[in-house]
Amino acid sequence: MSRSIGVGMVFAAALLAACGEGGTNSDTGGGGGATSSSAMGGGGASSSSSSTASGGGSPAPDWATSLPAGGSWTELGESEPFTAWVKANLEPNAGYVGSAPIDAVRDAYCNPVFDHAGKAFYLFGGGHSDGSVNAVFKLDAATLKYSIVVPPTPPSAYPPAYTAPNSPIVYPSGATNGFFQTAETLTDPADLPYAAPFAAPASSHTYSAMSFVDGKMILHYGPVRVADVVSGKWTSLEKDVYGPQLVKFNPNYFEVVLQAGTRTANDPATGKAWTTLIAGDAGLNWRNRVLEMDPATRTIENVVDAKWEVSGSSSIVIGGPYVYVFTPTNSNGTSTATRGWRIDKATRAVEHLTLTGDLPSWPQISPKQEGIPVFYDGAKMNFWNYSVEADLDAFFRVDLEPKSGAGTEAEPYVLSSTREARPPSGMPSPALTYELTYIAEWGVVLFLPKGSEKLWAIKP
Repeated sequence: MSRSIGVGMVFAAALLAACGEGGTNSDTGGGGGATSSSAMGGGGASSSSSSTASGGGSPAPDWATSLPAGGSWTELGESEPFTAWVKANLEPNAGYVGSAPIDAVRDAYCNPVFDHAGKAFYLFGGGHSDGSVNAVFKLDAATLKYSIVVPPTPPSAYPPAYTAPNSPIVYPSGATNGFFQTAETLTDPADLPYAAPFAAPASSHTYSAMSFVDGKMILHYGPVRVADVVSGKWTSLEKDVYGPQLVKFNPNYFEVVLQAGTRTANDPATGKAWTTLIAGDAGLNWRNRVLEMDPATRTIENVVDAKWEVSGSSSIVIGGPYVYVFTPTNSNGTSTATRGWRIDKATRAVEHLTLTGDLPSWPQISPKQEGIPVFYDGAKMNFWNYSVEADLDAFFRVDLEPKSGAGTEAEPYVLSSTREARPPSGMPSPALTYELTYIAEWGVVLFLPKGSEKLWAIKP
């Protein structure tokens, strides 16, 4: 990894310092309400919107049916650039801090999470030195319209000490609980001028460690945060949910939050969130595992262990009855996708995989790519080596039927990879990307390359 391990260490330390080391949790009551309109495509999710269902029967929109199978990436002209839309619709629309307050929601080590049932993406991000906008945005995948489903903390409510997106949230009296507070919890008169209209977390990186369940967006990395996109409120702001659970499985996991570079694969068939447990910046070497979690209750149900390497550069993806993990090998400054593992979702048995044929490689230390995005199209795995210009318009397609092997460490299953080029698209170079979402019912991938761009799509 690049920033997740270096500069990311500074961010992680600041985040933990801001939130404190104690186990105090905060369930928030007040909220600002969701900003939406029919012109924006609606702000909330229906009460039945849940990633626990596949959302079958949702008809494909015209933009999806018009894409040719096996064609190139296509810019969707009817969509709007994310940053331009936010600048025109965010209230207040000024006063935020950071190098790129709005772009950072997508560009600063963040990927949106997809609600498979509601066919919508939810965006939350920023943090570090990049941006303080802490709103939650919705992208309706059918209409390609954005809306604001949880409003931002207004900059007028930033206490004087909050001068950068990763600054500790400390009020004049010294009061701090790690979050923006309201008049209900700020008791010193010196703090009241900075009382926020609703309790909220600061913006932060998200990597791809989010889930969406029953109208709620859950961020697993760092302090666990839950946004209810129906009510427009942050309903839970918690310091360390998973650490106390982890030490019950093994005290060597340590009672600390999930680390920088954490990734989650959400299973629309079962509602489970399969999440990498990595050492991250904290040097927790026992954290070389995969978690099976219930995101609705934020419960770790199982910790899967094997003779493998699970790191911040690992990709994790659901493929039929298995959870796949792919971790590149590194040599002479180059990362290459050569190996992986698959977890049986029912038994949690782990089998070893090796990749042969056309294998994607990229610079090992790069701010543009920390691993390789991969999606399952119902038949094959598709690797997208997006930061290498020659591979931007290609997929490395992996046949999941083993050619040989026994699935053991000594004799892994051998899977064949074939590079399939697509017509040149002219897509701008994407910001750091951790995953691609394949919308199975529509047979397409919908993608936001960076905050300043329109949406792009492809039918694999």
